[in-house]
Amino acid sequence: MKNMLLRLYVRGQSALQNQKGAQAIEWIALAGVVIAVFGAVMTYFKGNPQEVGKAIGETLSNIIEKLDG
Repeated sequence: MKNMLLRLYVRGQSALQNQKGAQAIEWIALAGVVIAVFGAVMTYFKGNPQEVGKAIGETLSNIIEKLDG
């Protein structure tokens, strides 16, 4: 188990040293955050997609109204 974690750590460090690897890790982390937020929203609305859509629509409408002045 310790060897497996050490190998995983070394791979992660080498990916961070490589610019393309670091960028890929950033995108993966961003995707993870988006999925976590989506999961939290779905849990909050108890899986009712109509309520989620309604809330998103109202939020966007409020933002647009504030931009119009």
